[in-house]
Amino acid sequence: MPIVSYARGVLAIAQTVHCWLAILTGLDEARRVRLAGYAERIATTLERAGEALRRLEANPVDRSARAQAVRELGRIAGYIDTMVGALEQQLDGRKLAGVKRRLEVLRPGELHRNVVAGRKPKDLDRLASAEGYFRALADGLRM
Repeated sequence: MPIVSYARGVLAIAQTVHCWLAILTGLDEARRVRLAGYAERIATTLERAGEALRRLEANPVDRSARAQAVRELGRIAGYIDTMVGALEQQLDGRKLAGVKRRLEVLRPGELHRNVVAGRKPKDLDRLASAEGYFRALADGLRM
């Protein structure tokens, strides 16, 4: 999977989940805090992935940066899947099905071949935007 497709997919999921904030604020405090923790971990992982991709862009032969980018991006689908699993009882099936369909696109095994140097700033911007959506979700859930 090209990194551009991955970045688009993560951003689409982030925007969708963020739209659920109004619904999620009605959850009990323990669940809101738990979901906020998931959102914060996703945002932090996206931040680390973006840093690794920037290092790779600056030095295309940096194997460490490439490995870190693949590792961090590979974690995202798992985190989002865990978050969606925690919401199974709170959201209707259509909302969850949409995110699950988008999650199917995020297959980390395909990333290994496609995380390469020379990333367009737009790809990094999409990841940064997704990070922002998840941080905003975490903040909103903690209020």
